[in-house]
Amino acid sequence: MSNQAKSAPNAATSKPATSASTTAGAPKSKGVNTSQLVETIQTLQFAWFVGHVLTLWGIFLFTLTFIKSGSRFHRFWYQLALFGIIESFGILLYQLITKKALKVNQILKDDNTQYFLLGSVLLLIRPYVLIPLLPFALFSLFHVLAYTKGYLLPIFGMADRGISKQIENFISKNNTKSIQVASLLEIYSFLWLTVRVILFRKRSLIPWAFYAVFLKMRYEKSIFTRNYFKSLELQLDEAVNKINNPAVKDVWIKAKGVIRNAGGIYLVNDYTKEKST
Repeated sequence: MSNQAKSAPNAATSKPATSASTTAGAPKSKGVNTSQLVETIQTLQFAWFVGHVLTLWGIFLFTLTFIKSGSRFHRFWYQLALFGIIESFGILLYQLITKKALKVNQILKDDNTQYFLLGSVLLLIRPYVLIPLLPFALFSLFHVLAYTKGYLLPIFGMADRGISKQIENFISKNNTKSIQVASLLEIYSFLWLTVRVILFRKRSLIPWAFYAVFLKMRYEKSIFTRNYFKSLELQLDEAVNKINNPAVKDVWIKAKGVIRNAGGIYLVNDYTKEKST
């Protein structure tokens, strides 16, 4: 989910560029390195880290207050989580724009831009739905762990402690899995937002429409998303065949045709031109 935990291309693989003094991590020491701590908290990367902490904290408490029906605090935690999302991905987007001479289509193609825009729409419309936040929680968890291991533990003289190795092993074993789970959660999010539209829930149409565009961009960028959609298609094919109703099968075939025609319109990336590895 970070440069310290390499993975398939995803928004969670990026982190802000830093100065040479902090890029390699904080120097090892037996006690707290106060000067390095002061220097670290003044960096843009630390602000990025704080954004992910706010995301985790906000989503966790929003989940608790969301479950407790009628809580008056769940809206605040929802907004806090999205503020953290916009802060962390916004910093990456800022660096992308200021440090690279990219065209608009190149900026839109970047994963961080897509997640920043999604977070902005969710904060602007505020549907107060939990499941679209869960992929962000996964991203933030791994970013917080990687930053803690690479920067905070050395500053506090804990680089050689067992917890550092445990964090490293956890990231190494679960990084790719977490991206796969995030891709699946994004599909579930769209399905749930679709249900909300069908049920005429308040503030449901705009989040659904934007999420459809967002998921199309993720489909073009992520092999995991494409694989899950293919698996879903095969499951629906099997279900339709079991029904053994010509009318239902005809509707399903026409629906697949419409979806495939829409899929042929590429928004940010023509993945069919990518070399298979």
